[in-house]
Amino acid sequence: MSGSFRVVTEYVRGIHALEVSGELDQATVPDLRAPLAEAIGTGDGPVLVDLSGCEFIDSTGLSLLVEAQRKLAELDGRRFAVCCATRDVDRLLELTGIGKALAVFPARTEALSSLSPD
Repeated sequence: MSGSFRVVTEYVRGIHALEVSGELDQATVPDLRAPLAEAIGTGDGPVLVDLSGCEFIDSTGLSLLVEAQRKLAELDGRRFAVCCATRDVDRLLELTGIGKALAVFPARTEALSSLSPD
């Protein structure tokens, strides 16, 4: 893994949650792509990417998020959400219009509630 970049995965209330820390850029995208592909490939449940520890995201990181949403939508309409983006990351999502294409929540609890099958 590159620098202090880290992805922690967990399964919470039927949701695959991936918590990202550090800078999500061209060098670290592969470190998120693998666990994200695993979550998508399981064939069940929605996927949440928690960006609370993400300090920076570039176009390759944004593309990966959009790609994940598209893949999940194609798989029986499985849902995808992003939460807890820092102010800078949230601003980038807004400026690029990606925030409108993805379900973006300010808090993890809101995202989990929205994605929960209950």
